[in-house]
Amino acid sequence: MTLIVGHRGASAYRPENTLPSFELAVEQGADAVELDVHLTTDGQLAVIHDPTLERTTSATGSVAAITMREIKKADAGATFAAPDGSHPYRGKRLKVPTLPEVLAWLPAGIGLVVEIKAREAVDATVEALRDSAVRAADAVTVISFDEASLDRVRELDPELPTGYLLVPFDKVERGLTYATEHGHLGVYPWEGDLGLDPTPFAAQAQAYGRRLACYVVNDPDRMLQLAAGGLWGFVTDVPDVARAALGPRPQAT
Repeated sequence: MTLIVGHRGASAYRPENTLPSFELAVEQGADAVELDVHLTTDGQLAVIHDPTLERTTSATGSVAAITMREIKKADAGATFAAPDGSHPYRGKRLKVPTLPEVLAWLPAGIGLVVEIKAREAVDATVEALRDSAVRAADAVTVISFDEASLDRVRELDPELPTGYLLVPFDKVERGLTYATEHGHLGVYPWEGDLGLDPTPFAAQAQAYGRRLACYVVNDPDRMLQLAAGGLWGFVTDVPDVARAALGPRPQAT
């Protein structure tokens, strides 16, 4: 089964990295949700992609230089635009969540993919995950572009699944070699518009004993090609499109 991972939730439809976006991803049939974390100046984990606030909120400034209390004052729905140009979530009291808040919300049976965006956030992320239900269920993966961050995760918790992000898809061989040597469970290449046949890459990953997932895939035909090629999963902004393409999630027995 190829897993569907909601990219920052269902980010095509609701403001990214917010609880409403994660909730919609689950409603639309995602098997897991993906999010990003940065460390605030008071040592909390803000679920936000950028190192600064202005692209996705009503505030400005560096996440690392602001307290979580200050970040909570920002409108996390302020900049999200619908296809008609309107801002349906502006002024709806959407907040930037913390990682512990997302962990407290995460439904049973739904996986979590945590992308560490800043090396400073590694220790706090591992600590937050340590006693969580998703960690106990072995349903979480920590990913990063930064090799030092992943190595630090492995140092703190050797059993915590980790995945190496890389660009582009045709660099998978290098990524698999690194992942295998360092004990990372999977490799997540950027899919882009390359349109490569995933089958040999998936076979290579299996030979290494690794998982191969990719991001960000929004075209249903490409979703079907990747699933047929044996990919473990893919990250998408449109979990509903992915679920319609791949069919219903198998029922637990």
